[in-house]
Amino acid sequence: MKRFLYLLLLIFTACSMAKRQPEWIVERPYNNEYYIAIVKVPRKAPNYVELARNNAILEISTQISVQIDSDIALKETEENGIPSSEIISRIRSSSKNILKDLQLVSTYETKNDYWAYYRLSKSEYSAWRKAQCNQAMAQALNLLADFDSSTSNIASGIASLLHGLELIVDYTDMDLTTLYKGNEINLYNELFYRLNRLPENLSVKFATNEVDLVAKQRERKTVNIAVSYKTVNNEYPCSNFPVCFNFNSGKGEIIPQAITDESGKAELIINRITSFSNPQFIEAKPNKDFWLVGRENTVVKTMFNNLQFMPVILKLNVRRPKAYLEYSFDNTPGTDFRNILVKKLQDLDLEVTENQNTSDYTFKVDIYNRSTNYLPLLNQYSATADAYIELLQTGNGKSIYNTNITGIKSTASLPEIARKMSELNAVNEICDKVMFMLVEQYIMF
Repeated sequence: MKRFLYLLLLIFTACSMAKRQPEWIVERPYNNEYYIAIVKVPRKAPNYVELARNNAILEISTQISVQIDSDIALKETEENGIPSSEIISRIRSSSKNILKDLQLVSTYETKNDYWAYYRLSKSEYSAWRKAQCNQAMAQALNLLADFDSSTSNIASGIASLLHGLELIVDYTDMDLTTLYKGNEINLYNELFYRLNRLPENLSVKFATNEVDLVAKQRERKTVNIAVSYKTVNNEYPCSNFPVCFNFNSGKGEIIPQAITDESGKAELIINRITSFSNPQFIEAKPNKDFWLVGRENTVVKTMFNNLQFMPVILKLNVRRPKAYLEYSFDNTPGTDFRNILVKKLQDLDLEVTENQNTSDYTFKVDIYNRSTNYLPLLNQYSATADAYIELLQTGNGKSIYNTNITGIKSTASLPEIARKMSELNAVNEICDKVMFMLVEQYIMF
């Protein structure tokens, strides 16, 4: 009997508590004039009141997003690869300031839970967004005019264009009709149209289509480049315009960026080609990073990144360094052992030419037989040779490096063979001790 009475008491208590709950918990209120959020959080959560408020902001911002999604009818966004979800995310973010002013209608607490009833006036929100939109449109209209008047300073004009889009893209669900130069326009469409016309109106050109280069050389090579922007009636040089360069094929050391001067010209600077592949190609195009640095609007960044600027291509005709070998033994040019040095130079990636006038470098190798002596105890002849090696620049005859190797010995049964062997030993020592060092340190460094 006592157990039965206890159960009745629990049921009665639960019913009483249920009756004491506010109506807005029992049945969610509906009012077409407000965005409404009913949130519940555990009281044991840290800062549970603030947590409830943040949850309400999130819920109401979601309701706003759903409404905006149904209002967006700008198919240009989808055609440019910008999903409406990105625009909605931007609008939700831009609405955070007014969402901080949510009206707290009522609260209710139990031993374990905290309930809160928040709402936001749709008319107040709409009026706030309209005011924000009007302010953004006024600024964006001036930026559109800045772009249209930029012509020769189109780099600055592009910055104005992107800023204008940043201001206006958060309001693409609203009426963006306005007057511009006496004509009624949709401001977003006009900004978007100009942005997408940039690739066809901008021209980047190298002064030449191809250049000849020697691989692995520290020689600074410059190639002029010009940037222009065309309108319906004219074509203007683009001053202070950023250009970027990169290898489309091949490898080397270049200055990857440049800014045009007042006449719309800049220079590609090639410091070194590090690959022997031929031909190689370098491409140039507008440097998008110049305008994207510090820009936070993800929608506009995506729009700009989706633009396809066609690169202009420079062909590099690349060859190996050419070497000429001037060789003598006892003042006699040639001899068969010269070919050993030729093969060594080829193994070191040099092109060996027999025409000194076409070479980049001259290797001078002179070997002298110092003495030939008979060794009676061995019944052999001993020969001693000295070698002189010098590297020169063929064009101006300037000496780059020279050295001597002395006391190179050999023995043989006949004096002629001993002399010949001293030459061979000298050639081998030059290959082992000198040639690699000369090429690595003074030619392909």
